[in-house]
Amino acid sequence: MRNKYLTYFQTFVEKYPAAQYFVAVSGGHDSMLLLELCRSTSLPITVLHVNYQLRGEESKGDQVFVADYCRRHNIPMHVHRIDLKEQLTSGGNLQQLARKERYAFFETHLNQVPNSYLMAAQHQDDQLETFWLQLYRGAGLSGLQGMLEKNGRILRPLLPFSSLELKQLSKEMNVSWREDSSNQSTKYLRNLFRLNLIPALEQEIPTLRDSIQRMQGIFQSTLEENQAEIEAITESILKNKTITSDEVVHITDFKLVEVLKSLSIPAVFAKKILELLHTEAGKQLIWKPNECPFQSIVKERDSLRFLPTNPQAAITPTFHAQLITELPSVFDKNALFLDQSKVVGDLYVRPWTKGDRMQPIGLSGSKLISDILKDDHVPTSEKQERFVLCDDEKIICCIGHRIDRRSIASKQSKLIIRVEIQQ
Repeated sequence: MRNKYLTYFQTFVEKYPAAQYFVAVSGGHDSMLLLELCRSTSLPITVLHVNYQLRGEESKGDQVFVADYCRRHNIPMHVHRIDLKEQLTSGGNLQQLARKERYAFFETHLNQVPNSYLMAAQHQDDQLETFWLQLYRGAGLSGLQGMLEKNGRILRPLLPFSSLELKQLSKEMNVSWREDSSNQSTKYLRNLFRLNLIPALEQEIPTLRDSIQRMQGIFQSTLEENQAEIEAITESILKNKTITSDEVVHITDFKLVEVLKSLSIPAVFAKKILELLHTEAGKQLIWKPNECPFQSIVKERDSLRFLPTNPQAAITPTFHAQLITELPSVFDKNALFLDQSKVVGDLYVRPWTKGDRMQPIGLSGSKLISDILKDDHVPTSEKQERFVLCDDEKIICCIGHRIDRRSIASKQSKLIIRVEIQQ
């Protein structure tokens, strides 16, 4: 049996050659077996251990145990000590915080050695637990597909094997490990599934494990086939902050969920987004602040606009004014030509405000700036980003939209102000 696993492990490593392999080792059974497999195949390894200091002397004992193994076998080791209890005094989820700290530590070392991977010890039972946890949380296909044997620079060579198989291998290889007492506490949701729910389900439905594995394989294949399109839609939204109603309608449900997940928008909004398409312009979907780049979605006439979580203040356009004596033969679309005698006081730029009016070229009367923006189909969410150029008496132009006729220069103008708008 040992030779079978060593052969498999060697073949796995040959698929992902590297100058250095970092091994995440807690001191528990799975990670100690992985470490022994790495050592037995003479890989260039460095151990990474995280001590959360949550279990007092037991946590200290884990660190000493792993350090002793590394010292006996001349393996480099790095330890990250952190007091999670202290960090949790301000609130937060223990498991999420631990995971964030753990992977930040791993990433630091990976970045120091470009041609390197991190070895993690998750196995088949962990994969099944992940499926049920993700199903419980309402995840999309990317959550239900489970962990991949290679995810970026993280390798998981033990995924095909059950916990029972790995325990048998450990006996053959004389692997020692430490038991984590917190693994028996059902106050953690993963442990509740591991210790109670999954065993009960598998006892009633013996084929359940195989069925889930087949489903996860299908989910992985489906995602792989559609990943390029999902990424393209996500990148388009991040870049343009908008998506047309027609585009949304043609996105399948599972792709929409994956796009939302990529944007850190709660997946429960997938159905609400489709409902939003059939409401009047101006309606919004708003969610609680998180790490999402957007805070809400607003319905426009024929599209959905994503509003940033931390909107940047609109940059005020600037202008350059120059006195000339005659109109040019060719006009620049970014330049205005004003009759100096019709300009009152100084020129300046300001945001437009409710009630602002101007007398646009081509109209006999005046018109509200708000109506001009509406006629030009400016999205509601962008209207506050529009500016007007004024003198001390009137609006000279709504920048990028209309020019007021009252100050425009003509061939009869003796002195002309050339105003170049810079946006």
